[in-house]
Amino acid sequence: MTKTHTKLVLALAAVAAALFAFGAGGAAANGGRGGIGQVGTSALVNAAASQLSVTSAKLKGAILDSALARIDEAVADQDISSTDAADLKDEARDNLIVSYRLSRASTVASGLGITVTKLNDGFRAARKALILKKIDAAQTAGKITADQAAQLKAQLDKVTLPGYKPGLGLAGLADRTGAKGFRR
Repeated sequence: MTKTHTKLVLALAAVAAALFAFGAGGAAANGGRGGIGQVGTSALVNAAASQLSVTSAKLKGAILDSALARIDEAVADQDISSTDAADLKDEARDNLIVSYRLSRASTVASGLGITVTKLNDGFRAARKALILKKIDAAQTAGKITADQAAQLKAQLDKVTLPGYKPGLGLAGLADRTGAKGFRR
């Protein structure tokens, strides 16, 4: 990874943490944001742990270890200062979203003793289960009809959900700004 890319990823993580602290927290308190396809990081990690047959604590620990290693790499590459790294490490320890965004699938999988393919498959299955649960809840609450629920489920069966993490490109950021539906 280039130094510029590392700086961008770390900067995006810091911005995301700040946005979460000041924006998404309120949105979550008001019932969440985004469409049926949006799932929260904690819920996703907990569901993925179940899919992977590991405890949530073990998966969260592997995610944190990966994030901390990535921060150490950035310090070694002189992309960030040790002071900034200490602050970012504290934020990663306190905020699963920051840890998740900084982590790498390869090091998380290694920390769990599984392959990246198995990690990705577990997260895909967890995403699908959580989205199906949201569709069913929306139907039960009368927010959508049975036909709409069936259409959403059919659409879900046709998409390839992201594995461990969605890409960090602009499309990945757009998914977190309230864009509704699924990416194809």
